[in-house]
Amino acid sequence: MLRRFKISHFSSIYANYSTKVEIDGSLRDHFDTNVYKPRNHPGRTKIKMVSIPPDIQKGIKVILEDAGAKALQQESAELDNYLHSRRLPPEDDDINEKTANIYKTVSKKVYSAMSKDKTMMTKDEIENCEKKIQTTVFNVLKKNVYRWANISYDKSTCLQYLMVRGVPEYAILVRILDEINRKLPNYKPRSFFDFGSGVGTGTWAVNTFWKGDIFEYFCVDTSSHMNDLARLILCGGRENVVLPLKAYYQRQFLPASTDLKYDIVLSAFSLFELPSMKSRLETIQKLWNKTEDFLIIVEQGTNAGFHIVNEAREFVLNATDNNEKGYAFAPCPNNAICPRYLEHETPCNFIMKYETLKFLSNIEIRADLFSYVILRKGERPADDPQWPRIVRAPIVRSKHTICRLCTAQGELKEIIFSKGKYDQTTYRCARSSNWGDLLPVK
Repeated sequence: MLRRFKISHFSSIYANYSTKVEIDGSLRDHFDTNVYKPRNHPGRTKIKMVSIPPDIQKGIKVILEDAGAKALQQESAELDNYLHSRRLPPEDDDINEKTANIYKTVSKKVYSAMSKDKTMMTKDEIENCEKKIQTTVFNVLKKNVYRWANISYDKSTCLQYLMVRGVPEYAILVRILDEINRKLPNYKPRSFFDFGSGVGTGTWAVNTFWKGDIFEYFCVDTSSHMNDLARLILCGGRENVVLPLKAYYQRQFLPASTDLKYDIVLSAFSLFELPSMKSRLETIQKLWNKTEDFLIIVEQGTNAGFHIVNEAREFVLNATDNNEKGYAFAPCPNNAICPRYLEHETPCNFIMKYETLKFLSNIEIRADLFSYVILRKGERPADDPQWPRIVRAPIVRSKHTICRLCTAQGELKEIIFSKGKYDQTTYRCARSSNWGDLLPVK
């Protein structure tokens, strides 16, 4: 069953421009000669739904059967719900400000309830009042401040995570890496660095595209149980089996040295485990320093997840070191401040379908929302067409289609493509596009 996602009414944030757009002129001849067809225009992703590779699925099945994992299904569902509902850890300054405001309000009420002025009270009376105030303030804070905590992944929790997050995370990463593979079909990365590698979904995903090209995998996860599980999956679920990948390394902490750099550096669903914005930005800086080419940040498609992704995007794009400059490779067609972030109502997110594991129940088609950014070292190429990105599902109606776009100018636009106003190629390209595609128009 496909999960249903409630999408708020957000058309009011889009500027509806009367200026017409049309197919990128450099592609017009390709459409006229049928090199491209509107249903398969070069901005469309071909990754519509993903299932786990057979060798990985086999390893997972062996592990879950050996562990009697069906008994963990209830706990797995609860973990999944918790992960989707997480909020950012509160910052110290915010807590201190909230504490001061509560203290001021409570203190006024407590002392007002006394029959005499504070200056006339004894030391013991004042101490009793202050104790009462502190207790009240603490109780109010408990109810009003989000109690964030990072997750301790023991052996059981790792299995639960594998059961509910292994497949959707792999599907999402395949969808994201397809952006690189589609735009740069001749690109062959030689090394891969995965921060917060978890059960190994990053390795599975890069191997989907470049297994024969990557000569080094470096995976970092603070949980030794996660590292053991990831390696066991690659070995088909069997102990004492030779790992099928050469130069596969696992560590529990980020290396201090920045001498070694990696073509693709990934942080997927990991930054939520850091306790503050300061620690997140310090980590992003370290990851950017280790990046030779691409840095990919992925989080849940919630407001909090998008906040983390945008935080990393702004930090890297505003870097002052000219030697470490970068640009937004995807999904953004620009380096401007995210217009959806400025609007503060809906996150910039996308949706990915996947097949569930057959072991746990009958195969179902589900979907998950995610937010991401691919950042690339260097300057944006002069020949980058910077086509607009479709940031919500197009509304297809009789004889017209409404597309909501993020443009190269850093604006959100809502354009109505109708048969009467647009040529057949432009109209059909818009009508054939999906949420997350690039629309090849100017």
